[in-house]
Amino acid sequence: MYVLERSGKIEKFRVLILYPDDFPRKIQRIFDHEQKFRPGLDGHLNNDHSLCLTLPKRREFFLGADRLTEEVLGATLVWFDKRLIYEATGKWPGPAERHGSLANLDLILERAGLEENSFVKEWLLNLCRTATQSSRYATIDVYAPCPCKSGIKLKFCHGQEMRSLFKVVKEAASAHRALEAKESGDSA
Repeated sequence: MYVLERSGKIEKFRVLILYPDDFPRKIQRIFDHEQKFRPGLDGHLNNDHSLCLTLPKRREFFLGADRLTEEVLGATLVWFDKRLIYEATGKWPGPAERHGSLANLDLILERAGLEENSFVKEWLLNLCRTATQSSRYATIDVYAPCPCKSGIKLKFCHGQEMRSLFKVVKEAASAHRALEAKESGDSA
């Protein structure tokens, strides 16, 4: 049960908590137990009604800690509050992370301090296009100028970050091609 701060309205939200075998080294999965909300990535609810609380690679929860369940339930309460706002307005309140491979790409850019660099974003967009549209994998020339426009060769500037980005793009492109192959096989 949850009492809204401003209106005093009482909202009820039941969750199902699934503990992984290797808990507390891995966080629990939280589900909308009564399926109160409609799934959708823009509302941060997966198709299986599990809540999208965080990108695991962000390491926002203290794994191995005695307080892990408390932290996850606290994040669930924040998610629920935001979801009620989303239900009323159709827009997720505050910053919202993208999902899947895009979230991983954003995190790598953020950690490299390149999330606002338009040159890197354009380079990444072209790399994604090439990887998903081509039947062959794209490659990175580590001795080409860095896409951040520093004038330094990629290898000596943001080479490590770009290799991480490239790996995520290749994985996403591979998944995209597998999906296309499955769809074309289903329609045949």
